[in-house]
Amino acid sequence: MSRLLEAVRDGDFADSPVDNEMLAAALKLPLVAVANCLQEAKARSFIWGIRSGRQPAPWYTDLEMTVQGKRFLANRQE
Repeated sequence: MSRLLEAVRDGDFADSPVDNEMLAAALKLPLVAVANCLQEAKARSFIWGIRSGRQPAPWYTDLEMTVQGKRFLANRQE
């Protein structure tokens, strides 16, 4: 989960919006694994994004980390 959130956070500084495909490339994971991780992160209110109809679902575009996600990462780094 930490690696995923770090990739979303680091993507905030990129020129393109963060989506499943970008995360899969950054984390070197299959799209299905990224979708599963994003589903958990969304359920825990760690991320926010626009839901898209692409597969594998859930597919998000314009992903951002929420305050809860930032707190989770901060606590993991202490």
